[in-house]
Amino acid sequence: MTGLVPAWEDLRRFARNLLARRWIRFGLVGGAATLCYALLGLLFVNAWAMPLLAGNALAYLISFAVSYLGQSLWTFQARGGHRAMLPRFAATQAMGLGCNSCIIWLLVRLGLGYELAMPAAVVLTPVFVYLLCKYWVFRRARSLGVSANASEDIRA
Repeated sequence: MTGLVPAWEDLRRFARNLLARRWIRFGLVGGAATLCYALLGLLFVNAWAMPLLAGNALAYLISFAVSYLGQSLWTFQARGGHRAMLPRFAATQAMGLGCNSCIIWLLVRLGLGYELAMPAAVVLTPVFVYLLCKYWVFRRARSLGVSANASEDIRA
């Protein structure tokens, strides 16, 4: 069993290095929020028999909170300033929805089927949202043109 020890340590090191990348954390939080939305929506509407729009809206609001907390506290490790960050995050999510809709509309208009346009939107929209989050919503204070956390910016 001693042969497993280096392999386990290598796996831990790999996971730690992977999680050090901000865009990986961004994807994990987004995936967790999406899963939260889907499962809660099913619970509220199907299991608890809530009205469709009310159950869906409640699931969305809870998943929005999961997303905001995860992105602000873990992904971008933002400190304070929630009065400014929360509205920006909400606006970013709305812009993400708009971006997603525009991509799908454009690709379908160009002759692609929805089943091909959707994956393109699912790949492109998070890139747009990530950049808005990084440079607008959770931007770090800059002093003298140098990042407050240069090593994090390099990995981002």
